[in-house]
Amino acid sequence: MVNEPTGRNVGVAPSEMAQLAKLLMRLGADIDLIARTSGQYKETIRYRYKEKILGRGFALQARLNFQGLGMQRIVMKVKMGAAYASYTKELFMAMNKLCYVTSFSALMPEEFYLVHANVPKEFKDKFVEVMTKLRELGIFASIDFYSFDRFRNVPMRAEYYDFEHGLWEFDWGAPIEHPREGSEDGFEAFTFDKLDLLIMKELQADATRSLREICDAIRSNDGMDINYKTLAWHWTRHVQEKRMINGYALRWMGTRYDPVADAVKRKPHKYIFITTLVRRVNESERLALTAEMNKVPFIWSEAAGEDYYAQFAFPVETLNDAFSFLKTVMSRFGDRAEYHVIDQMNSLSFTLTYQLYDDVERRWTFNSEEALMRFQSLIMKIGESSGVGRNAG
Repeated sequence: MVNEPTGRNVGVAPSEMAQLAKLLMRLGADIDLIARTSGQYKETIRYRYKEKILGRGFALQARLNFQGLGMQRIVMKVKMGAAYASYTKELFMAMNKLCYVTSFSALMPEEFYLVHANVPKEFKDKFVEVMTKLRELGIFASIDFYSFDRFRNVPMRAEYYDFEHGLWEFDWGAPIEHPREGSEDGFEAFTFDKLDLLIMKELQADATRSLREICDAIRSNDGMDINYKTLAWHWTRHVQEKRMINGYALRWMGTRYDPVADAVKRKPHKYIFITTLVRRVNESERLALTAEMNKVPFIWSEAAGEDYYAQFAFPVETLNDAFSFLKTVMSRFGDRAEYHVIDQMNSLSFTLTYQLYDDVERRWTFNSEEALMRFQSLIMKIGESSGVGRNAG
């Protein structure tokens, strides 16, 4: 083991922390590899990682290669039926298990929800049919679909963040030049199995854990007694070599999914989350939106295709600048553009819907008839407990 030399200055240069953050997003929490790549002491890297990253409430999560998994992002803006407004969490959790829904967020001040799903491309039409049927059953009072070809979590612009004091140092008068980063698209589809998916969903929940801890989590959460050497082989020969993950997301805004508590852990309201949507964009509009939205370091995720989507986490002290920025960018799109504040206390993200993968047939499944029967059964239970009629809406 290499020991830190005595008398070394313990101060951390901002550029060194930014470098560490970028390496974490590229390599994950492999301290040995980061130390070799950066040429710094392993003990130094480990200390900064634990104290300046994890100790400040950051989380690290794998960014899954959904394109390689054969999946497409679908976003919906829905309004719950009046009879089911008190059961949104239960209903969306059921949609996660049955219909590939991956998150929901309440929008303020409107009584709408933004719902994300990663759906196998061959089941896109079935998914839309099931969601439309749920509207007919009264679960949704209204539903709008948004179409995207590409989705990405935007890497943290760590060079604008003061890790020592937990503050952003960004001059709104000097916007960022849109980075020409490598695309996350274009990967060929790869073969995978159930164990690969289990590893990925655990990394998606919390990528700070060791493979041994992930093995224990799969055994505890999924009841699968996996040999550690088998899991390590799948990690190296499948997940890594086939590029089943596109790097790692560093959740600088202080929210993370806790697989143990089955809840989203949040810091006090240090950030305001805002979602933007623009309908029916052409190629030049898409390029312009992408360039403009990436001029600030607070963008968290982005999707583009027939429509455009971006989500931001603005520090609360920047709200005046933030709304002025959004107004300037989006005013040119008229009524095609909208943005909403997200209610952080009424939002939840889920991991990969691995339950819908048939490991024998080696394919994704989507039994729309069974899903609708399960929702009808859930509606009946809600009706029995609340007195709501089956077709109330």
